[in-house]
Amino acid sequence: MTGTYEHTIDAKGRMFLPSRLREELGHSFHIAVGANRDSAGICKYLVMYPEAAWQKLQERVAELPSSQASAMDVIFANAARCEPDSQWRIFIPQDLRDYAGLKRDVVVIGNNDKAKLWDAEAWNAKKRRELTPEQVAETMLLLGL
Repeated sequence: MTGTYEHTIDAKGRMFLPSRLREELGHSFHIAVGANRDSAGICKYLVMYPEAAWQKLQERVAELPSSQASAMDVIFANAARCEPDSQWRIFIPQDLRDYAGLKRDVVVIGNNDKAKLWDAEAWNAKKRRELTPEQVAETMLLLGL
């Protein structure tokens, strides 16, 4: 999945799925907590996994020693199955919105075999910090491009 899509969450906690991602996410997918560390600290967001990517994650966890697999409890316990309605809206549970700091304005970004859902203000701040020629060059070098 690729691209950046700006959307809003309505008062009922629903968001329209970006039309370009509908086929890739499918009629049923999972949404879970996510985080990473960058120069500003820990960034929190939600991750939308199509069924195939969710299955792959489950298989990877099943191969881990139980001591490591239990660390994934936080992901699986804080995940929800999403099924868009006839208008392609999804409901994002309140606890997941609270975790990621999602209020009204959100950004969906394609991220390989999944999509990430960010608070718009947090995403724009991250983009300002990281979309530099130096960072792009470092990423390309890391990927051998």
